[in-house]
Amino acid sequence: MIARPSFGRNRKLHDQIADANESILANMAEGFEQSSDAVLASYLYTSKGSVAEVMVRLKGAERRGWVTPAEYSQCASQGEEIQRMLGGWIRYLRRCDFKDRGRFKDD
Repeated sequence: MIARPSFGRNRKLHDQIADANESILANMAEGFEQSSDAVLASYLYTSKGSVAEVMVRLKGAERRGWVTPAEYSQCASQGEEIQRMLGGWIRYLRRCDFKDRGRFKDD
């Protein structure tokens, strides 16, 4: 969606959505490389926040007419599902609280 010409007219919004979207997976990957479940959970909270940022910015794009209500609704549903999954993963990590995740990595 952000490749559309309408987003090209507002490069800042395009870049904000692209950066927040990239941040979701980047923080998950970075967190997974950390040594404890608590630290991974912290990175997942950041990923969850990035999902929220993408959704807020897409809502703004919908208000401007750059995204249809149906497209926004589909993205919002997917965003809510991703946030639920991240929340479940965070709750699991908080319960487990494994302290030395790195010890079991294959190098």
